[in-house]
Amino acid sequence: MLRFTGVGAANSALYFVFAATLNGLIGLATIPASAIAYALAAAFAYLSHKHLTFRNGAASPFEVSRFVAATAMGLALALLIPTLLYRYPPVVSFLTVLIVVPLCSFVMMKFFVFRA
Repeated sequence: MLRFTGVGAANSALYFVFAATLNGLIGLATIPASAIAYALAAAFAYLSHKHLTFRNGAASPFEVSRFVAATAMGLALALLIPTLLYRYPPVVSFLTVLIVVPLCSFVMMKFFVFRA
């Protein structure tokens, strides 16, 4: 759980920096900024969780496809949350994503993607 939290914290920081940069410095709207940031952080998440958190060997096609499905679920949440919270400042959406998505992701990674 400690490794998951560490990887998740690093991944969440990457997501937040990407989302805030895309929104604040580049001027992308909140939802596209969140989607792109989530997608960029996904590669880091897969490699880190695979090798550090769950310490799996070679990737199987099933593992990769399950990771893509779990990531798609997280991306759906990363899109849904800003949509539901559109009346609030973008940072509220981004922070809510940082809380909800990791909780859902842990369950998906442990019991669906990298299950033993």
